[in-house]
Amino acid sequence: MNKYVLVPFVLVLISCSSNNGSDENSTADIDFSYSIDTVMVDPGDHFFFLNWGLGIADITEDGKLLYNLNPQTLLLEVVDLDALTLKETIQLEKEGPNGVGGGFISRLQVIGNGNLMLFDFNRIVEISPKGELLKKYEFDPTTLTGYAFGETDKVSYMGTFSPDGKIYIGQMEDEDFKSPAKGLAVITIENMEVKFVPTDAISKLDEFRIMLEMKTEGGTSSMSMGESAYMKFIEGQLVLSNTAMNEIFLYDVTTDSLIHKTYAANLTGNERIKNFPSQVDTREALFAASKEKMKQVRFGPMYHQKEESLIWRFSSDMDRMIADSVVTKDVVTLFDTDYNMLTEQTLENFTNSNSRFFKDGMLYSFINIDDEMAFVRLKPTFDDE
Repeated sequence: MNKYVLVPFVLVLISCSSNNGSDENSTADIDFSYSIDTVMVDPGDHFFFLNWGLGIADITEDGKLLYNLNPQTLLLEVVDLDALTLKETIQLEKEGPNGVGGGFISRLQVIGNGNLMLFDFNRIVEISPKGELLKKYEFDPTTLTGYAFGETDKVSYMGTFSPDGKIYIGQMEDEDFKSPAKGLAVITIENMEVKFVPTDAISKLDEFRIMLEMKTEGGTSSMSMGESAYMKFIEGQLVLSNTAMNEIFLYDVTTDSLIHKTYAANLTGNERIKNFPSQVDTREALFAASKEKMKQVRFGPMYHQKEESLIWRFSSDMDRMIADSVVTKDVVTLFDTDYNMLTEQTLENFTNSNSRFFKDGMLYSFINIDDEMAFVRLKPTFDDE
């Protein structure tokens, strides 16, 4: 059952040079057209777990396989991205010699050798491509060296590994979440040594958090809605960006250097504007404040297109209001591999997706079509003249 729908679409991107004096913007003539098609993945007799929209999934370094985990059943789905079929399913074990634990896995990363890292709230488990338990990582202050942990300091388990699996980077945060994150913890896995990198790259996002504190019969309940930070290794550097600001931080593990780059966009805003309350006491007020935030720019993560030595980023911002509904516009920004901004352009009829990756020069964006796994593929063709 391989369904293939071709939707031809052509767009020319013309370079945009900023006139606002940003040091990180440059002028480039980049013309390209692109075609779009939609492909379905053949599940056979299986029903894919799509409830989380591939939120616990990753692809192998060669782009041939996609792993998708159902965190409730611990069933691991393996998709052949060349054939667009389900290759196999692997039932992970909760207990026993290959047990991955009884917590709740919320993230998956495939490292360069094909092993999978499963991120739980208090540990990370490394398994083989066949589901065999290889190692458990617990970043307890008593097992780490090189940093004097404060009483409430902890290393977040929602970080990322370098492609070779030798380095782990996560937030150095407060275990009670009462204080802002201090910076980054860079852990050398071989000797479990910590190198602390102070930065406000993550803590400054707290400014845009909306906190709900609501009185209940049992006391007070609270929840918050904030911004997201993205961590990804690209060509040996950690790239740290976020949803709220037109900026990136580049950390070089070898030289222990952190570089901050800011950009100036012409087609979107450059950061969130604090025109909403920081604290509310009803769900209705929380939703109203969140709706105001939706009218503002939201930046996506960076995607590396190796074939063209380009970095892509997709952003959205309000285009107009129709009655009470926000209509957004989608903008693509291209950077070179030194993270100089090259150009930006609005995209029409673009497919929004929280799960994207480049494979064979094409951008794959996951979509759910009638509870089946599908991808919208964007194939760019660049004009070298």
